[in-house]
Amino acid sequence: MTGRDKKVAIYAPPHFKATWRKFLEICERDGESASHLVRVWVEGYVQRKDPGNPQRPLTAWSPGHDDQLSLEAQELYRRLFVAADKRGGELPYKLIVNGLYETGIKPVRRPGLADQLATRLTEDGVRVLR
Repeated sequence: MTGRDKKVAIYAPPHFKATWRKFLEICERDGESASHLVRVWVEGYVQRKDPGNPQRPLTAWSPGHDDQLSLEAQELYRRLFVAADKRGGELPYKLIVNGLYETGIKPVRRPGLADQLATRLTEDGVRVLR
């Protein structure tokens, strides 16, 4: 630990201890850092939840407006992150592309946005399978 690092404690019910031990065993087996995985999860959670319920301009709800498209991309990211969580932290790239077809995002913007979503998901600990 460096001078800037700080230990963080969490409190859990007694029955959680067995789950935590199993988590540590799996991390060791897979060569993963438990601390890193917890930090990635916390960072992803904060990204998904912050700033909460910000006020949006009324124009944000008009079709094709950049705010509306940004909102649709954010909602798609949340759905993809949940889907990856259900798949053990992995997500086929094809699901990202298919998810974009269900939005109002213009076809010309989809390839770039698919790559941006894949990068963001990867940064948040999801393994994107190409």
